[in-house]
Amino acid sequence: MTLVLSERDVLSLIDMGEVVSSVEEAFRREGLGEATNSMRTRSRGGSSVLNVMHANLAYLKRGGLKAYMSSRAGTKFVLVLFDNSDSTPLAVMGADTIGRFRTGAASGVATKYLYGASSGTLALFGSGKQALTQALAMASVMSLEDVRVWSPTAAHRESCARLLRENGLKAHSLDSPLAALEGAQVACAITSSKEPFLTESMLHGLSHVNICGSNAQSHAELTPAAVGAFDTVVVDDLAQARVEYGDLILAESSGRFAWESAVDLASVVAGRTSHHGRALFKSGGIALEDVAVASALYDKAMKSGEGYSRADFR
Repeated sequence: MTLVLSERDVLSLIDMGEVVSSVEEAFRREGLGEATNSMRTRSRGGSSVLNVMHANLAYLKRGGLKAYMSSRAGTKFVLVLFDNSDSTPLAVMGADTIGRFRTGAASGVATKYLYGASSGTLALFGSGKQALTQALAMASVMSLEDVRVWSPTAAHRESCARLLRENGLKAHSLDSPLAALEGAQVACAITSSKEPFLTESMLHGLSHVNICGSNAQSHAELTPAAVGAFDTVVVDDLAQARVEYGDLILAESSGRFAWESAVDLASVVAGRTSHHGRALFKSGGIALEDVAVASALYDKAMKSGEGYSRADFR
C-alpha cells in the first residue's frame, strides 16, 4: 500500500534541522556518485505550464519525481516516492511545503560550507512564503544575531519580520536594501523580481550571498557586475543553471561570468572541490533535494504510528 500525505500531514512532520541534514547528505552523496539529479522540464499548454523534475538516490535505494502545474489559478505540487528494489510507489505527498523547506535548506547547506563563520547578521530580501524557511535554515547552521528584512511593500516586510520573531528569531523590517545590508555578513534573496536590484557596490561588504528567487532565464536579482565580483560561484545543479538561472545567464552574456568557473555544491560538500574568497550560491531548486526530504518524511511517518491515508496502486 502507498502512503498518502497531504500538505497538512507534511507540515505536521517536517522539521528544518532534519531537512537540512537530509539535503546536506543528498549533496554529499551526489558528489560521491551515489545519487543522480535530472533537471526540470516544462510542458506549456495555453496559459498553463506543467513542470516535472526527478532524481534517483541510490544510497537510499529510492527515487522520485515532483510535478507541479502552474496556471492562472495558482500552482499545485505533488511528489511520488518509489522503492528502487521493487518499483513500488512508497508515497504520494503534497510537495509545496517540501519545496519551501528544501529551498531554504539548500541555502543553509551552502552557507555552512561557504561562509566559514559560526555567527552573523542576515540580510533577507523578500517577504513571501519562502522568506521564513530561508531564515530558519540559516539559523540551523549558524547563530543568527539579527535578520534584517527588506521587500518593496512595507506591510509585507513588517509582517515577515513579525513572523520571524514569532519563530524565535531577532528580526527587523528595513525600508531599503542598503539599510537591510548594514551590518550584515550574509544575505539571502528570495524575491519574485524580474530586474536585478542588488549591485556590486551594495554587496561588497558581504562574505557570502544566497540567490534563490528565480528559475527563469529572464529574471535576475543580481546585476552582472555583482555576479562577477564574487571569487567563487556555486550552483545546486550546473546543467539546470545553464538553462534556467537568469542571474548567471545575464552575467555570462555580459562577459562578467564564465560557466567553466562555476562549481556544483555537491562537489563542495563531498570535499572534491575547494572554494576561495567570497562565495555566491545560486539555486533554483532541484529534485535531488525534494526526493531526499520526501524519503525522510516517509520514514518519519511510518515510525510515527499515525493513521495516514493509504492507496493501492497495483
